[in-house]
Amino acid sequence: MYHEIYRPEARQRLQRLTNPAYNTEISLFREQMAFLSHSNVATLTIDELLNSDSSREGKTVCVTFDDGWLGNYLNVYPILKEYELKATFFVAIDLIGKPLYMTWDQLREMQVSGMSVQSHTLSHRPLDNMEEQEILSELSESKKIIEQKLGSLVRHLSLPHGYREPRIWIMAQEIGYQSICTSDVGYARNVSLGPWLKRISIGDNISDKQFCLMVEGKYRGILRMMITKTLKNGLRRTIGVQRYRKLYQRVYGIRSAL
Repeated sequence: MYHEIYRPEARQRLQRLTNPAYNTEISLFREQMAFLSHSNVATLTIDELLNSDSSREGKTVCVTFDDGWLGNYLNVYPILKEYELKATFFVAIDLIGKPLYMTWDQLREMQVSGMSVQSHTLSHRPLDNMEEQEILSELSESKKIIEQKLGSLVRHLSLPHGYREPRIWIMAQEIGYQSICTSDVGYARNVSLGPWLKRISIGDNISDKQFCLMVEGKYRGILRMMITKTLKNGLRRTIGVQRYRKLYQRVYGIRSAL
């Protein structure tokens, strides 16, 4: 799970816009994609992961991006093409075309080249604090708009802020989604176990050794991340969504709605 991929001169621009742990400098991202390519690790879109032959030989990973940052087009897309890799981009409709975010034309170009564009809802607000009708609107309208704009099916959803709530899947399934990507940390050992897909957040703090362990599926590469995520989820349940978001923004110095 990546977010923004930035060039060194843009580092300051991202300050206070998002959690810095979610951002990855372009040289590090290039090294990681080169490692996948040279190690013969196949990249799958989420659609291919869920609908392909489970007996496939060799290592496979899904590379995903959340939010729709402009660097996904300017920096990520050329590198993916260079190494002949694929990725899934989860975009929030209300952010498309705004400063620092991708446009529909850019998303369309990437999709034609084999990338997958899926839903990150309409507004990028946490769903677990909404009424049912509002959640339905966030899921159905984002799906419909992407399908109309890009002419492809939207079957997969990434939850804004990553928090899992059972009722969301019931509604998502009725609308036509096949899976929901969360920020829960882990590996997709057997995707037939359910619709909730765990992911591993990648940022500047991920070392080469740790990235290698992740690709190998070794839990010692993600153990600390799993513990941290469990503690954060517990805090969120204890103090509530609104107080948790305010605390989160204060800790990371974020002024953006993201």
